[in-house]
Amino acid sequence: MQNQGGKQIILLAAVVILSAMTAKTVRARQNIVIGAVSVRYDHQDRTYDNNGSAMTVTDAPDGDVVAQGVGNATAGNRPEILVLEDRNGDRRDYLLSPRLTFSSTGISDVVEFTYSPAVHYDHLDETTDIDHDFGLRLEKNLTRNWLVTLNNHFFLGEDPLRDEELRTADSAPAAGESPPPEPAVGSPPAEPDQTLTERFGRRRYWTNTMDAISEYTYGEDRLVSIGYTFDVLRNNDGDIGGYTDYDRHTGDLQLHHRFNRTWSAESEAGYTRGLFDEPNVLVITQPEGETGVIDSEDLKEYNFRLRGTYDTSSHYHLFTEYSYLGTDYDSSLRQDSDIHNLALGFNYDISQHLHATISGGPTWVTRDNSSTETDYNAYGGITWDFLHGTATLFADKSYTQDNFDGRGSGLTDSWDTGVALDYQLTRDLTATMSANYSHDQRKQLPLSQTVIIVDQEQPAPTEPGQFEYTEKDYDAGVSLTYTFLRWYTLTGGYRYYNHDSDLNANGADSYHEHRAYIELAVNKELFRW
Repeated sequence: MQNQGGKQIILLAAVVILSAMTAKTVRARQNIVIGAVSVRYDHQDRTYDNNGSAMTVTDAPDGDVVAQGVGNATAGNRPEILVLEDRNGDRRDYLLSPRLTFSSTGISDVVEFTYSPAVHYDHLDETTDIDHDFGLRLEKNLTRNWLVTLNNHFFLGEDPLRDEELRTADSAPAAGESPPPEPAVGSPPAEPDQTLTERFGRRRYWTNTMDAISEYTYGEDRLVSIGYTFDVLRNNDGDIGGYTDYDRHTGDLQLHHRFNRTWSAESEAGYTRGLFDEPNVLVITQPEGETGVIDSEDLKEYNFRLRGTYDTSSHYHLFTEYSYLGTDYDSSLRQDSDIHNLALGFNYDISQHLHATISGGPTWVTRDNSSTETDYNAYGGITWDFLHGTATLFADKSYTQDNFDGRGSGLTDSWDTGVALDYQLTRDLTATMSANYSHDQRKQLPLSQTVIIVDQEQPAPTEPGQFEYTEKDYDAGVSLTYTFLRWYTLTGGYRYYNHDSDLNANGADSYHEHRAYIELAVNKELFRW
């Protein structure tokens, strides 16, 4: 699973494609080079409910980690579960980051390249690292109706929030390029791409995501697409309790078809293969002192979705949807599961500026060695566009599979609700406020970064799925952005985060965090030809 050469191959292919495209159509292209540089100070203060050492850990001769001693059994003779992670939650970081964006638009293609290294100085540890962020987007219309897209994103750093921020950052469109279309107003949110959990604290890692998509439009609101995505996650050091390294291969097929003015349908089918590194920390201390067997963490995911929409008018849309998500683990210690959802709902434009969506229905969940669970899925959301801003409010109840969040959380009964407000105070000053709450009922233990210590009087677990735990997260933040002197932007923000988990009875996994930052950036077009 060494994929260091994969990045070089992707970069080489990009250079070859870019050279070929520019050589043939140089006279018909619009090229833009944009330069930027930012200076940022990031203050993070994390406090765990239990900062004490939960156990003593020593290195065994073979390099595995062995737990010394036994934790206290919890109520109901439940084994004590201890997660190894960095207890140093405070950070004082300075970042200096230049950014170069090259965008080239031709008659039938678009090329965009972005590179943004960052000199990262940790004031508390007095260490310096260099982060890297690289993005590439290639689009080519092979025919009038056939579009091929290649995207690649590489990130090397230690902050999942910054990784997500860079991935979703708006890039400056080239001249003549249309901005990306807005999502359908009031539609239920698309299943988000799984991001790395921030609960491990700062762990230096790198990720690379490459996807290739081929889309063919065969009529108005009629499209078929096929795509392939390859994800890589690697820890950059051997810290105990870090992310679980993996390769992820995903194939996806989508079909959108409009039958007439009122009826339309869309379907999606996908297959994912996850290949994980062998776990480096997994110890089960049995009464006899034996160490539990480490099993493969590889898995397969299957997903399918079928949705039908009836447009009663331009302002009112009824829809029904069936979705399926199945996970097949290679490990015998984790439960395979199947999730079936059936939902009925509507999108309604209450007025020109007020839009609402409501949907819901039954959910069936089947797990190995367990009876079928019957539950429900529901979504409610409202969006209000007013003169100087936008306000949104939503609530979502669903079952998900978080297999690629860096710790393999697995099957989760999730409840999320939140509110957000974007408001333009003046022509140059914009404020953003948000607050979210999530309640996640995890149906099995995380992956190999967990150490399980079984009470000496209790037998070691032999069947999967014997453990469930709850995680509650509160998240609230505010930010201000001020633009001045045409090219300069000053941004400041504050975020409060509270994570409450009963995975460990002594509170070693629960914490609250304050995070504030201030950033000054300058962004200017350098060349155009």
